[in-house]
Amino acid sequence: MSECDFCCLPGARWLYVPRDRAHVALMTDDGVVTPIPNDGHWRACDLCSDLVDTDDMERLIGRSLNTMRVLGVPLPDDEADLEALAMVVMANFATVLAGRPTKQPL
Repeated sequence: MSECDFCCLPGARWLYVPRDRAHVALMTDDGVVTPIPNDGHWRACDLCSDLVDTDDMERLIGRSLNTMRVLGVPLPDDEADLEALAMVVMANFATVLAGRPTKQPL
């Protein structure tokens, strides 16, 4: 069973393919740019698919960060650092949400 690219849980049943794929990169304070690699195809479970379909980025990011925490991924305790991480997650998710992606069953 495939893993959801949004929440990292097993059970992905949908595939999103952006029509206009965004490319995302991170830049450090000293100007070093690091692209975030992805192939533009995103798998989603039913719950995350509902959030993608309704453009509910806030709940999609919240679900992602909450499942990361449950799975034992170390997350920052500092509010500013957690907000920065949420912005990175949002930028990465924007690669699929931009340009009305097509949705198909896996």
